[in-house]
Amino acid sequence: MQEIKIPETKNILKFVILTALFGLISVGIFVFVANKVVFAQANQRDVLNDKIQRLQNQINAYQKSINETRKQGASLQNEINIYDNQIASLELQIQATQTQTEDTNLQISELQTQIDRRKVEIEENKVILGSLVRQLAELDENSFLNIGLGTDNFSAFLDQVQYNRSVQDQVYSLVSKIKEIKAKLETQQADLKKSLEKLTELSGQLKIAEEALNSDRDAKSDLLAQTKGVEKNYQNMLSASNKEQDKIQKELYDLDNAARAKAGNPTISAKKGVLAWPMDGVLTQGYGNTGFTSLGYNFHNGLDIAAPAGKPIYAPADGTVAHCNSSQSAYGNWCTIYHSVETNNGVREIVSLFGHMRSYVVAPGQAVKMGDLIGYEGNTGNTTRLLYGPDRGYHLHFTIFDRNGYRVTKGAYGDYYVPSGVTYNPLSFLGR
Repeated sequence: MQEIKIPETKNILKFVILTALFGLISVGIFVFVANKVVFAQANQRDVLNDKIQRLQNQINAYQKSINETRKQGASLQNEINIYDNQIASLELQIQATQTQTEDTNLQISELQTQIDRRKVEIEENKVILGSLVRQLAELDENSFLNIGLGTDNFSAFLDQVQYNRSVQDQVYSLVSKIKEIKAKLETQQADLKKSLEKLTELSGQLKIAEEALNSDRDAKSDLLAQTKGVEKNYQNMLSASNKEQDKIQKELYDLDNAARAKAGNPTISAKKGVLAWPMDGVLTQGYGNTGFTSLGYNFHNGLDIAAPAGKPIYAPADGTVAHCNSSQSAYGNWCTIYHSVETNNGVREIVSLFGHMRSYVVAPGQAVKMGDLIGYEGNTGNTTRLLYGPDRGYHLHFTIFDRNGYRVTKGAYGDYYVPSGVTYNPLSFLGR
């Protein structure tokens, strides 16, 4: 019988074990160093997040103080107090945004370290996998039948079979591990992309807050100069401002009423949670008969959410941008978005409105996903006269229209456009 050469099991096994051990040691050293870096960055981020929370608590306190002052009688002193609190709130907002930027940069660094670690793990495991595949190829050169015929020791034959299966198991295990590491790598790369987008968003937010801070300081000086510190002068300015705003507010009210009458006063059985809150802040005015005007009508067609200038505004659900317009009247800088949402009676088409924005970053026809940036909070439109009143100052006006009956009309008192339609209470759609 011709003698068949069989690979020496022990020698092959030693080679594979040493190769694997070397690879694992290399990965282990890199992972140890990377983990130390990530741990240090995580500690830094904890400190920054604590600082952000403290700043946010102070900002919220100023916002509550501003809202309480607006509920008091209109006076020059109250107006000055509102300016002072808004300026202090903006200064804190700038600090918070700068801290968030620092935190995001750390997060990006941490993710990049983890991505580099995953790449090294993949390459090292590929080396080990290559060694195992070569051993399998070497074993495959001799079939089990030839191995059996080439040895008189049945125990050695069984060792060869068992070894072959062991190498195959290791190959399968390594392939699975590489797939798992690649999946983690793809997730971390996606997270990195989001963090880079957030960094851009924070940069825009910081710029707007700084501009608003300078604007408020100038506006306070202008108010003191125009009134000469005299209450009567302030009251005359306030009266003129209210008359101008009331005309436009009545226009908005009449347009919505006409749309509701034409549509037959429709209703909707909304599901809570189908929309996300478009902005973090303090709810300063709800939907319905809130009594926020001095005229016979007092219906507020949306929610007012207040925060320091430059707060990011996000899409509450997937949809398509319908219209956008910029002006210094009515809703100021505003955008609307078409949405299809689940209700208790099936899918319905609605339109969300974002009013008084400082600026917007979307365009009509653009598809958006829930959580996409729409723009930044401001006080454009009817909020820009004097700060006094719950419907003025920095806030987002958020309205929900039924798509049936929704339209955009040129304003009656200037160069502006007004969205109108059948409105529903946004709280019926929002979560929490």
